[in-house]
Amino acid sequence: MGYLHRALFARDAARLPVVPAPDVPPRLTGDVPDCADVLAPGDRTAAAEQWVAWWRRLVVQAVREGQRSGTLPPADLDDDFEAIIQHRFGGQQKVFDPPEFESLADMQPLRVAVTMTTTSWRVWSNHQANGSGKKPEQIPWHIVRDAAEGTAVALGIPASELNGYAHLLEVDGLWSFLAGPGCALCSAGLARDPQAASKLLREIFSSALRL
Repeated sequence: MGYLHRALFARDAARLPVVPAPDVPPRLTGDVPDCADVLAPGDRTAAAEQWVAWWRRLVVQAVREGQRSGTLPPADLDDDFEAIIQHRFGGQQKVFDPPEFESLADMQPLRVAVTMTTTSWRVWSNHQANGSGKKPEQIPWHIVRDAAEGTAVALGIPASELNGYAHLLEVDGLWSFLAGPGCALCSAGLARDPQAASKLLREIFSSALRL
């Protein structure tokens, strides 16, 4: 489970009172432990405000990585594995740098909430990954194909020109957010709903043309 889930876990485990917003996902699924005591009540309020700013930085990074996942690296990087990785994931360390999270040095209440929930996060994420024995959720291929073909017909372009990426998050309900051209965040529950998943995919494919 990646850095978006890690940020959501810190929010939910530390019981940060984050104000709802379209780009802020619902709570994580599963039994998230109560780690509210890692912060004083006043610090939880400050950490909640800081968390929103951090979350939006992480989403920007996720969009960048998602957009680059569907593109080839520059030709001069073909034989340089490390450079190819940097092309795809460059910038991540500036917004997500465990275990000390020095990138949050100017957000001390949030940094405490994140670092002090590390052990609980490891237990929870391992349980989520191994407890059910199921593969990670993904949108069924036939829904992706049909959405791409339908979007291509509507736009009068070949389906091969369409590209898009969806980050699936283990959060409650049918939730989605178009985070950038060709990239969205959505709940695993939405990925299992054919109608909602198809609608989101069409939005993703259409928005990708603005890249």
